[in-house]
Amino acid sequence: MDIDLVNQNLAKANLGKIEKQTSDLVRNNIREKELKEACAGFEAIFLNTMIKSMRDSLPGDALLNDSHGMDIYKSMYDEHLADELSKSKTSIGVKEFLYQQLKESL
Repeated sequence: MDIDLVNQNLAKANLGKIEKQTSDLVRNNIREKELKEACAGFEAIFLNTMIKSMRDSLPGDALLNDSHGMDIYKSMYDEHLADELSKSKTSIGVKEFLYQQLKESL
C-alpha cells in the first residue's frame, strides 16, 4: 500500500512538471508569434515611409490631376502595398533582422 501511495505521488509530481513545461512552451510560442507580428508591423511602417519618400521625390503625376482625394487614395495604396510587401516571404529583411535580435530577450 505504501508503494502505491509513493507511485501516485510521483505520478502527480511528474504530471505537474509536465503541465508546467507545456504551459511554458505555449507561452513562449505565443510570445514568438507576437514578436514576429510586431517585427512585420515595424517593417510595414518602414516600407510605407520609404514608399512615401519615393513618391514625394517624383515631380508629379502627368496622367491624373492632383487633388485631395487622389492624395488620400495614393496614401491608402502605399499603406496597402507596404503591408503586402512586409507579409511576403521575399521582404526586405528588416523583420527577420529585428526578430533575430529581439528573440533573445523573450
